[in-house]
Amino acid sequence: MSKDVYSSSMLQTYSVRTAANTSAYFMPRIEPDMKILDIGCGPGSITLDLAALVPQGTIIGIDCSETAINSARELTQNRGVNNATFQVANVLDLPFEDETFDIVCAHQVLIHLSNESSKTGAVEGLKEMRRVCKPGGLVCARECDWRSAVIHPAIPGVHESMKLVEDLTALRQTSPYGGLARSWAERAGFNPADVGASAVAVYYSTPAEVKWWGDTMAQRLEQGSSLDTGVKEGLISESQTHQFPRA
Repeated sequence: MSKDVYSSSMLQTYSVRTAANTSAYFMPRIEPDMKILDIGCGPGSITLDLAALVPQGTIIGIDCSETAINSARELTQNRGVNNATFQVANVLDLPFEDETFDIVCAHQVLIHLSNESSKTGAVEGLKEMRRVCKPGGLVCARECDWRSAVIHPAIPGVHESMKLVEDLTALRQTSPYGGLARSWAERAGFNPADVGASAVAVYYSTPAEVKWWGDTMAQRLEQGSSLDTGVKEGLISESQTHQFPRA
C-alpha cells in the first residue's frame, strides 16, 4: 500500500471498527501491563479501545498511510488517551527490535500484502510480526476471505463490482483469502501446534446496515480509483463504469 491509499470513505468505514467487534478472540488474554503493537491501525479506533485494556502498559499503532496516522493521532487527542502512540511504518519492515511486544495484532492487513516472486506477502508479514513478538507472546491476525461473500438478492452492478474487486486483487498480486491464515502461519515459522484458528460471519441485513455498507463500498470504488484503474487496465470499459452502483 502507498501512504496515500486511504480515501475518506475508507476511513469512514474503518472508523466503525472497535476492539469489541474485531478483537474479541484475543481480548481475554490481554493483561493490564502489556505492550501491544497494532499493525494496519487505520484511524485508530481499535487501537485506542485496546489501550484502555492496558492502563499500565502501552500500545503502538502503525500504518503505511500517513493520512490514517494523522486521523489516529487526532482521535487520540480527542479521547484523551495517554498510553497510545502512532507512526507510519510497514509491516514488512517493522522499525522495532526483536522480541519487543507481548501482543502483535493486525486486522485485515495480510490480505493486502503483494506476492512477489516466490514470496507470499501474508507469510512475509507474519514473519515480521513473529520477529518483534516476545517468546510466549501472541501474534494475532483477523482476515476476511472474499470467496465466502454472499450477496442477495441480485442487484444490477453489485456482482459486477465484486468481480472488478477480484480482478484488481489478481492484478495487484495479493491474497484476499483469510481462510489460508493457518497455512500462512506455518510457512512463517510458527509451530503448528501453537496456531489457533476460528471463523465468524459478519452480516449486513437490516435496511440501515445494507444502506450504510452499500453507500460506503460504492464510495470506495469511486474515491479509491478502482473504476479508473479498471478502465486503464482493460478490465472494464468506460461505458461499463456507468453500470456500477453509485453512492
